[in-house]
Amino acid sequence: MRRQFIFLALIAGLCRAQAALSQEEAVNRALRSRASLRAEGERIAAAEGLKKQAALRPNPEFQFQNENLRPGQTYGRDVDTLAMINQPLDVLGKRRQRIALASDSVSRTQAEYELARWQIAHSVKLAYWTARGAQEVREVLKSTVENFQKTIDYHAAQLSAGAIAEQDLLRVRLEGERLKISANLAAIEANRTQIELLKQMGQTDFAEVVLTEPLALDAAVTPLGIEQALAQRFEIKVARAALEQSKSNGKLQDISARPDLNVTYGYKRTQLPDTQQGVNTAIVSLRVTLPTADRNQGSRLAAQAEVRRQQELLAAAEADVRADYFGAVQEYEARRNELLNSLQPFRQHAADISGIAAAAYVEGGTDLLRLLDAERARLDAEMAWTRGLVEYRQSIVRLEAAEGVN
Repeated sequence: MRRQFIFLALIAGLCRAQAALSQEEAVNRALRSRASLRAEGERIAAAEGLKKQAALRPNPEFQFQNENLRPGQTYGRDVDTLAMINQPLDVLGKRRQRIALASDSVSRTQAEYELARWQIAHSVKLAYWTARGAQEVREVLKSTVENFQKTIDYHAAQLSAGAIAEQDLLRVRLEGERLKISANLAAIEANRTQIELLKQMGQTDFAEVVLTEPLALDAAVTPLGIEQALAQRFEIKVARAALEQSKSNGKLQDISARPDLNVTYGYKRTQLPDTQQGVNTAIVSLRVTLPTADRNQGSRLAAQAEVRRQQELLAAAEADVRADYFGAVQEYEARRNELLNSLQPFRQHAADISGIAAAAYVEGGTDLLRLLDAERARLDAEMAWTRGLVEYRQSIVRLEAAEGVN
């Protein structure tokens, strides 16, 4: 019973280790798991808190004061008492503009969060197809090694029957060892790229997964156009939000040059001389700052310069997006044409030549070296086809990224 339990546990662990993973699931897990993205989300909460703070009105001040305090006096009969409340007036548009600036800060932070999500999804997709290609290379070489073992066994039988020279068997075995070395290196590379994919996904459990997206020439996209790309790219949204924030700050700095108002209301009890009676008096005052020397000139100039800076950054971001888009379109079209017009015929021709060489060798119509050369050419063509498919799928990812596809 204990042995059965251990066996079932090992099978369950193996199933977990070989969990299937699609590209969409990889992206979703990354968006759920990446700590850096959660940190970006906290920036939104911080901006919302600052927006709430900007809407609050200033607190009043309470002042309690005694006058005419001299030695030898009786406090309740000779000392005057004042109690006042001082309230700053947050008027003349300052509070409203602070709220507007805080709202623009929230919008910018949200745009930056969406940009971070998009960048994570983009990096995960690229890492996924890199790992998927390495996995395919590993499987192709593993299958080639297994199939070539039949060739080795065939030549060993031929040598035993005296039909071939020992040198031919040694050559076949040497080729088999070369293929095993290539397969081992491919397995190491597949493991490395898979670890990188899990790292991009923000995973802490690095169990082996099986990438399930088909590596085939069955995906095609239609470019959306540069105007739609400019409308969708998150870098443009962030740059525009930053420009609006700088404009709101410029307005706030202009409004901050307006006077500050302060109203005071209080109570004063004045003790009448040589009597036991006092007089209660109300106190009202209005204080206004006079913007004579300081009219917030420096902050206003700095805000204007920041607006110009953000305008230039927006123009630079648009230029980068245009370059990214046209470069991605050209790469996508070039990769697709390469697959259809070069790699696909090359792969088919190499497979045909390999098959002909194998059949001819069995019939004695060709020598061993030509057979091995044909098999190497077939394997090289298969590797080139796999690399071409990976680069093609990555070009689709780059094109979607250049278009701002979420």
